[in-house]
Amino acid sequence: MVNQEFVKRYLTGRDPLQQRIAMEDLIPGSPQVGPIVEWQIVGVFHNVRNGTFREDYPEMDVPFMQSLQPNVNIGVRTARDPGAMARSIAAAVHSVDPQVAVARVRTMDQVKSESLAEDRFTMLLFAAFAVVALLLAAVGIYALMAFAVSQRTQEIGLRLALGSGKGRVISLILRDASFLAITGLVLGLAGAAIIGRIMRSTLYEVGAMDVRVLLTVAVVLLLTALLASYLPARRAASIDPMKALRTE
Repeated sequence: MVNQEFVKRYLTGRDPLQQRIAMEDLIPGSPQVGPIVEWQIVGVFHNVRNGTFREDYPEMDVPFMQSLQPNVNIGVRTARDPGAMARSIAAAVHSVDPQVAVARVRTMDQVKSESLAEDRFTMLLFAAFAVVALLLAAVGIYALMAFAVSQRTQEIGLRLALGSGKGRVISLILRDASFLAITGLVLGLAGAAIIGRIMRSTLYEVGAMDVRVLLTVAVVLLLTALLASYLPARRAASIDPMKALRTE
């Protein structure tokens, strides 16, 4: 029996049940192969992804009694708790042959978790890098705005001396910071669209463009930029206008 991906790749436009496949015989427990053996295709089954969730691979299954292997996998469907069935399954197998070893009894949830372990580790790395990048961005914005405010000390002092309130000074600085932050977000979203395609091929079931995630990240970054800009703005609005005017 072959799966649908096998038919799609190698038997397109032909009736698979009328085809025979010639391949070298596999010798159990040996890296050597035997003579050419012909197999008649008698059925086609749905694609089942083994070991990876990302794509389908061509697969051919042969009767166990015609190609004995030292190790086999058996799937058991149950309406009860799968984790509690391990002993019952082992007892059923040993009732047929006490010499058969039953190893690595796992539920499908455990199989799925093990298969996605690498993806989870990669996701943790991405999350850690994102947190570090966010902290560096906040520190960088704070340092940039602090420097920019220090260069405008006389201007701010003049505004305060002419009667401008502290709120207007803070809003002026935040407005300039918002313009820079929005410009950076626009460029960042363009880069995120490109990086998203890379992540789609790296992580399972991750879309290239998730509007909700992108909007959430944009809001977080914008709030971070405004917060990092608010501290220098507040400090600038609290300076003495006369001292600011005498500053060189």
